[in-house]
Amino acid sequence: MKTIIIYHSYSGITKAVVEKIKSILSADSIEIVPKHPYSSLMVYPKGCYRAMKGEVDEVTPEKIDVSGYDMVVMASPVWAGKPTPVINGAIRALNGCKGSQAFLFLTCGAKNSGLEAVSSFRERMNDMGLQVSGDAVLDKKDVQNPEMIENLSSLIRSAGEKT
Repeated sequence: MKTIIIYHSYSGITKAVVEKIKSILSADSIEIVPKHPYSSLMVYPKGCYRAMKGEVDEVTPEKIDVSGYDMVVMASPVWAGKPTPVINGAIRALNGCKGSQAFLFLTCGAKNSGLEAVSSFRERMNDMGLQVSGDAVLDKKDVQNPEMIENLSSLIRSAGEKT
């Protein structure tokens, strides 16, 4: 199963999880960054406000072709109970995804905020034509637990085998 992981990571936590999963699954990955980065003082106030409103940042890369992949994994931190505006921009940048299998996961400080973010994340991905067949939320303890990372990798692999 050819897998790509598309992710946004501000603090490096989501990136660290992605790197581990990428290694386990032999996946490709693309880190999404905002075209106009937030200042370090405003990243959370401005970013969280924009996340709560469901806003979409312009991102780099501007276009992401996933037509050559069997599984598209999207990963984001949670800001104010929502996926980041950067990952919203990444979803908008997707090409060639109609009917593709997808999996999403979120990293967060508290499980409740991650669970709150799943539905809007899933909805955006479905709107792009992705068939989301699984999701996961990793809190601050889970991201440090190798067993949880292995379980997440297994969930992604299993979701891809449903096709």
